Amino acid sequence: MDARRLDIMHHALLLLLDNRLHLAPIGPNPTRILDIGTGTGIWAIDAGDRYPGAEVIGTDLSPIQPGWVPPNVYFQIDDAESEWTFAKDSFDLIHIRHLSGSIKDWGALIEQVYKHLKPGGYIDICELEMHLSSDDGTAHPGLDLSKYCELLNKAAAVLGQDFETITNLKPLIERAGFVNVRHEKMRLPLGTWPVDPKQKIIGAYVLITIESGFEACGLRLLTCVLDMDQASFAVLTERAKKNAYDRNIHGYSWQ
Repeated sequence: MDARRLDIMHHALLLLLDNRLHLAPIGPNPTRILDIGTGTGIWAIDAGDRYPGAEVIGTDLSPIQPGWVPPNVYFQIDDAESEWTFAKDSFDLIHIRHLSGSIKDWGALIEQVYKHLKPGGYIDICELEMHLSSDDGTAHPGLDLSKYCELLNKAAAVLGQDFETITNLKPLIERAGFVNVRHEKMRLPLGTWPVDPKQKIIGAYVLITIESGFEACGLRLLTCVLDMDQASFAVLTERAKKNAYDRNIHGYSWQ
């Protein structure tokens, strides 16, 4: 896992969300926060700094988090899809980000979240749709970048960990018992093509992440699941990167 890539994406999302860590209106004094799939722990660390009175716990299968963290932040190795060992009704906020493509049963995961939130607590989910869009038709299915996304979706679906479920999580969230569910979509530009200065900076950050991101996300899925040979994979990713760097292609994904 490329820690630098994950941290850069965190900064891109902070810009996108106007320096907010979440959209859930949890109030200024939460006491317990859980970050599922914490990765490098950067979101949990920022949450610990912003909410010094809260205990912030980050869980992940990979122990890649730093040792020097705020005194109220803790990390645990844990599988989010296994039975949780936390006390029920104990968290004010449970945060999930970029787990699409790795979760087999989103409904079961959300039910666990519901059981472990305090009454009145919030779930905050931030996921990226694995599709390339544009308003002017410059991002079209014929691009190698679009083909890469299509194959990634196909391989993840074969494993039962598709990216498509996250496009319609609202019914699963409501079925678990949540009320006042809000789905907000934001454009995440790829590249420096936007005219808007903030969007241009966000797009530049996202562009940096693809240097290792295409290989990290796609190598196992495309070569092991779809049996693409390594040479073809290398050609596809290089061409996809050229598409991403092309300022005449005005592509974005929905976050």
